[in-house]
Amino acid sequence: MAKPSPKTQIKLKVRIPRIIMDIRDADPTLLEKLEPGLETLDARIKVIGEGAETLPHVFSLEEAMEEADIWVVFSNKRPKDLKDIVMAGIVPVMLEGLHPAAENYNPSEESGNAFLFPRLSVWYIYGSLVRAIENFGFTYDWKTLTEHGKELAV
Repeated sequence: MAKPSPKTQIKLKVRIPRIIMDIRDADPTLLEKLEPGLETLDARIKVIGEGAETLPHVFSLEEAMEEADIWVVFSNKRPKDLKDIVMAGIVPVMLEGLHPAAENYNPSEESGNAFLFPRLSVWYIYGSLVRAIENFGFTYDWKTLTEHGKELAV
């Protein structure tokens, strides 16, 4: 069988999101309950904070920020380093009301700066995380979202 010519070869670049699960100041059982669903996602997942037993951890905040595209906050307290996180181009997934300028991303209007969930519930967190992963696949939109995320740096 003849080898396809270079003109007919299609090169696809698969983007796999790198996700940090921030369980600092949070109930680690939320993450434990979410783990079976996480196994179904096409993503690289690591944890920052104490309490998770089976998922890999990052060693420091700096390592987490170098490795992350998406940052999931499992607490009802805003991370003190949220400014650094969004300035690094990392998109937060967090509880509504955690930041006064946070606006849930709307892909049809290309507006918003985060993925928000209404309550600290496994299903709400999972739903928002899946939306973030789906939107990560759209490179242009994701770049716009990371720029809008910098609005949270105040």
